[in-house]
Amino acid sequence: MMSNPRGLQTCSALVVLLFSPMAWSGEESAGWKPDEARKYLDQREKAWFEYSPASLGEGMTQSTCISCHSVLPYVLARPVLHKLVAGAVVTEFEKKLLAQTKNRVANWKKLDTAPYSLLYDFSEQKKKESWGTEAVLNTVILAFDDRYQGRSSPSEATKQAFSNLWQTQMKTGDQKGSWDWLDFGMGPWEWKESRYWGAALAAVAVGAAPEYIPSHDYSPEGLRLLRGYLKDKFPTQNLHNQAWTLWAASSVEGILTKAEQQKLVTQLLEKQQADGGWSLPSMGTWTRSDGTAQETSSARPPCSSDCRRAKRRREDCQRSGLAQDASNRDWGLANRFGQ
Repeated sequence: MMSNPRGLQTCSALVVLLFSPMAWSGEESAGWKPDEARKYLDQREKAWFEYSPASLGEGMTQSTCISCHSVLPYVLARPVLHKLVAGAVVTEFEKKLLAQTKNRVANWKKLDTAPYSLLYDFSEQKKKESWGTEAVLNTVILAFDDRYQGRSSPSEATKQAFSNLWQTQMKTGDQKGSWDWLDFGMGPWEWKESRYWGAALAAVAVGAAPEYIPSHDYSPEGLRLLRGYLKDKFPTQNLHNQAWTLWAASSVEGILTKAEQQKLVTQLLEKQQADGGWSLPSMGTWTRSDGTAQETSSARPPCSSDCRRAKRRREDCQRSGLAQDASNRDWGLANRFGQ
């Protein structure tokens, strides 16, 4: 299968379509302020880097957790704003994130040690999930950096990230082609259905890395398994997961047919709200752990979802008979929100 360079332009438009409230509203140009978006993203990333419970490892090799809910959106969105804000430069947070990702990729075999630390290591299952999750996220970060930097081929760091990715991929069983993924019972990013989302992310990375598939460094067998997994499991996925598969299919052939892509675009547009945005609860079946009703508007109101996420992780740790410090990173998040 070939990567489609023009497909990345299509998927970039798709991201705007799916995740930008201005994309389909009638007053997008007048109402949206890219500089304010830049400031907001940088403030949030600064807070995350300064938040000690999110730290991994120790000393010179210490890094920060790559959170699906905060860091990943920053990685995908922040570089785009450089083209929209006059005089914008690469931020210290982008530089730090890239540096720590490259360091962890280069020292992949050492992650399950004190100087580096896995995302979660309180049980063998969580270690497996951590290996798989980070293998995908590291590859996404570096593949998109290559694309944004205008490189003609993947950097050495990105090639190593892809090597780690394919080595971590499941090769047998019902889940072959995917990766173990963190499951704390919290959708859409950390629960049983997130395994598929992680696989879609991996395919997005394959399509984003410049000239990766035509090179001699990729894994044809790994891609075959990945493509088969995404295609076979697609019909049973929630709309959130399917939307990410649509992105992947726009740059990697053989995942969805043109008819399937068009049908999904129609479904997504039917879910669009009056303000141009989308409500996440309308794209899946997840529920809040405290039983309160989901917010159905596309604008996210103040809430304590991060706290609930942290408490759920702590409970999981306690059921595993862990020492308290094993869950400090996320329990500290709950304390931070005063819950």
